Amino acid sequence: MHQQPVRANKRLGQHFLKHPSLARKIVAGLGLEEGDTVVEIGCGTGALTANLVGQGCRYIGVEVDDRLCSQLRRRFSDPGIEFLNRDILTLDLGEIRKRHAGNGFRVVGNLPYAISSPILQHLARHAAVMDLAVVMLQAEVADRLAARAGGRDYGVLSLIVQYHFRAEPLFIVPPQAFKPKPKVDSKVVRLVPRPHRALRPAEESLFFGFIKQAFSQRRKTLRNCLGDVQPEARARLSRTLRELGYPSTVRAEKISLTHFLQLFGALRGASRPCDLQ
Repeated sequence: MHQQPVRANKRLGQHFLKHPSLARKIVAGLGLEEGDTVVEIGCGTGALTANLVGQGCRYIGVEVDDRLCSQLRRRFSDPGIEFLNRDILTLDLGEIRKRHAGNGFRVVGNLPYAISSPILQHLARHAAVMDLAVVMLQAEVADRLAARAGGRDYGVLSLIVQYHFRAEPLFIVPPQAFKPKPKVDSKVVRLVPRPHRALRPAEESLFFGFIKQAFSQRRKTLRNCLGDVQPEARARLSRTLRELGYPSTVRAEKISLTHFLQLFGALRGASRPCDLQ
């Protein structure tokens, strides 16, 4: 069926992938197997969708633009295909996995630049129900995901993603691959959930609150950013910083995820080590 061309919605940050070979390369990064369930975030004009359906997988496309969602439903109408006209940030991936039990549960998407960070954090909250995710992002954001302590790209998003996933950069996608062309390069990243969580679920929100406070003023030392810490906890923090080899003037961007977990344990007076696996 002939589809009418759709103008990209600037408000939604739409840039449609138009190179079939790159679409195939992105999908190949998922390693799909028959019986898997795959969720696509932001289906757009169906460049990835066309390579995801017909592989013996249960396909669920999530598209917030009702114009595009209607076209996709007309174009792809086989059994095992479902399109949700929803905002991915309102979707419980755990509930979807329960409804569609199968071999694996994988996520893929060309993420809108403007909300890629909230989407990544949403995926992180659902990491326990996922087997794999492959996402395309603005290159600058993608660089943050695998950034190491001390680098200019290292920050809160790096730590949130790296706590939940192993981030594996795959390849660069140039602006010419999209319509309309963005002003920057994009990168494709594979996110592999870590097999074990370093903290109990109830502790994780406290840990990420600690991380955000530590980075609240990047020019200030860690101790100054954590100015409201109780004296006993502050003493444990200072002692642990020394044991880890950091000066008292260290800033948050110099501290690794593993060491942040140890510092968090020290602040809480925890005897159980927080190991990242």
